[in-house]
Amino acid sequence: MIKIGIIDDNVQFTEILKDFLSTFNDMDVIGVAHNGMEGMELIENQKPDLIILDLIMPYSDGLSLLKNIYEENITTKVIILTAIGTEDIITRAKELGASYFLMKPIELSNLSNMIMSICSESVSMKTILEKKIHNTNNDEKLELKISDILRSMGIPANLKGYFFLREAIQMINNGCESSFSKVIYPAIASKYHTTPSRVERAIRHAIEVGWNRGNIEQLDFVFGNTVSPLKGKPTNGEFIVLIAEHLRLQKGMEIGSFTSV
Repeated sequence: MIKIGIIDDNVQFTEILKDFLSTFNDMDVIGVAHNGMEGMELIENQKPDLIILDLIMPYSDGLSLLKNIYEENITTKVIILTAIGTEDIITRAKELGASYFLMKPIELSNLSNMIMSICSESVSMKTILEKKIHNTNNDEKLELKISDILRSMGIPANLKGYFFLREAIQMINNGCESSFSKVIYPAIASKYHTTPSRVERAIRHAIEVGWNRGNIEQLDFVFGNTVSPLKGKPTNGEFIVLIAEHLRLQKGMEIGSFTSV
């Protein structure tokens, strides 16, 4: 349901507009104001998704109201609907965040279509933003888990290979093709402005440092019987893929324990 506020000093026009918009099941006119001061109270108290705003009104005009909305970071969408509109006024209204500027008289069906379009865009952007935040949070959590594992294996964070390893493990964990020479190393090299061969050598050196420190308990915890100090150091690819697989298993255990409660 789209919550709409109407702010216009023409009482007869606001009644016509309210009656028209009320015929739509997905629109609800939650308030009407006839000057800028009442309009600001409507916005603050009712929190409409969208307002239809006239510019020329007593006490406080539409541009002043729009400026208040802009300065207070209120996310309400605004359609300017007025009989007077110079180029300067239109430019200023857009600078203050108005979504559309329409001249009276207007075909009401065009207004309803515009409201639907504006609010659909707003919902889509909100969904995209929420997904982006969710993905960012997941990436940050994964990065922390990888960092904990690498440090517990004795790989210090001051090595370039530490950061390259973390990137590679994240890529594999997120479903990237496990072709190291053709995909993984070139991608990391591009991000860190180096060469694939240097990425490969830095990762190999980081693994050697951690392996030689010999945290056997942690190696057994992550790798199990797949590799061990007695069998020798794993290749770069084995090391990265096995840690990624360990993280997937840990995630599966967390989900399983949650759903079983």
